[in-house]
Amino acid sequence: MASSSSSSTRQYSYDVFPSFSGQDVRRTFLSHFLEGLKSKGIKTFIDNGIMRSDYINSELERAIKESRIAVVILSKNYASSSWCLNELQSIMECRDTLGQIVMTIFYDVDPSDVIKQTGDFGKAFEETCHEKAEEQKQRWRQAFTQVAVIPGEHSLSWASEAEMISKIVMDVSNELPSTDFDQLVGIEAHVAKMISMIRLDSDEVKIVGIWGPAGIGKATIARALYNQISSNFELKFYREPVWKTGYNRQGLHHELLSGILDHRDMNIPDLQETQSRLVHQRVLLFLDNVSSEELQYLLNLSMYLNFGSKVVLMIGDQYNSIGWNHIGIDQIYKVAYPSSEEALQIFSYAAFGQSSPPRGYLEHAIEVANLIAPFPLGLKILGSALRGKSKEEWTMAPSKFKTYLDYTDIQKAIRFSYDGLSKKHKSLFYSLMDSRYWGKNRSNAKYLLARNDWDVEKGIQTLADLALISLSGEGEIMMHYSVQLIMFTMVSWSSEGV
Repeated sequence: MASSSSSSTRQYSYDVFPSFSGQDVRRTFLSHFLEGLKSKGIKTFIDNGIMRSDYINSELERAIKESRIAVVILSKNYASSSWCLNELQSIMECRDTLGQIVMTIFYDVDPSDVIKQTGDFGKAFEETCHEKAEEQKQRWRQAFTQVAVIPGEHSLSWASEAEMISKIVMDVSNELPSTDFDQLVGIEAHVAKMISMIRLDSDEVKIVGIWGPAGIGKATIARALYNQISSNFELKFYREPVWKTGYNRQGLHHELLSGILDHRDMNIPDLQETQSRLVHQRVLLFLDNVSSEELQYLLNLSMYLNFGSKVVLMIGDQYNSIGWNHIGIDQIYKVAYPSSEEALQIFSYAAFGQSSPPRGYLEHAIEVANLIAPFPLGLKILGSALRGKSKEEWTMAPSKFKTYLDYTDIQKAIRFSYDGLSKKHKSLFYSLMDSRYWGKNRSNAKYLLARNDWDVEKGIQTLADLALISLSGEGEIMMHYSVQLIMFTMVSWSSEGV
């Protein structure tokens, strides 16, 4: 189902770029396919807010080139859009020149009609080609000839579209390299311990917590665990923390039900109706940043969970002095600091893109990594700030750290990274601290923050590369609570030329 002609080491912004005809599949097949990819933690380019025309813009071109896999969904009206045809041409060029993997889905269309441009598919193609230059038409025909011979799924061969989507999502997941997962140092051990704690194979309903200070990696462990076990549950929901999505003013009941029962943009049932729906199904809930009121709501709701349903809560220092059993949590997984070897690995992945420092940098890396306590967040920020720097800049880092008085270790790492930003990047960083941008797609934020003199989207990517912000699989902008808190409290920074 996949094809690539070569391979090379490149930086990727996305795992998947889907190419499709919106009028055929956007509200049906595509919406379920994207949800399936999201449930596996697969980072997919979403074209929300992009105005379509006869020519694809630079943003689309960049997204195609920066995606590991292109999934081409060939449907009846795909050939009726010059946008789709130019997109396909660009994808096939990336396959030839960059070794991009291309996967195909023939949705209510015969592959022979695609390769020969016959039938209704061919008629649509001829209409699109009207008054186009012969050279352009030949490039489009060549792209169809190439893509149609790549083995793919045929919707007409499946009795169940849901089963077909599940198969395609699994195929996509299998094509992705394991290196990104491997870079989450120690994650396999954390996940194995959590699976043992929640007793995945048991019919017992369990409420467990993941506890640790900010920046220790609670959300990273939780997401890895969710991706691994969610397929075992009929209803599931992962609630991101407020610092990722912004505040939901409709409350946890609305948020949970819209996620679990897929009631987006619909009336949410009351608690009694909710209970009757949940009682007969196996439910998986992951929630970050839970308030005391929300915790009480969850405890009331959990009385109606059955069949080995599991609830996993990410808990910070606010519950440190309270007995866990007094607040209804069965067990707590306390996240330990990484070992010195693991800390160096985390730092090295951020600084060098590999698990250990290259020749000539080992002593420098050990010295700098030891400047702070082994918080994964701090190590990532510090390592990212030194990526690509000269040895002279590495040797200056320890002395610079000595000037950061009265700061915590994570604050020192953030300050070090911040000091290395240009004035424009500092200004953009401050702008993104506004909660209006949290959970917003970076394409939308780009227009809201537009500057005439430089590329805001590249600026956002730079801040993400430095781990000062992060981008979700859908391209949403997120800023860790620790970064927000430090930036808000260190008001003296604002007087330093921003």
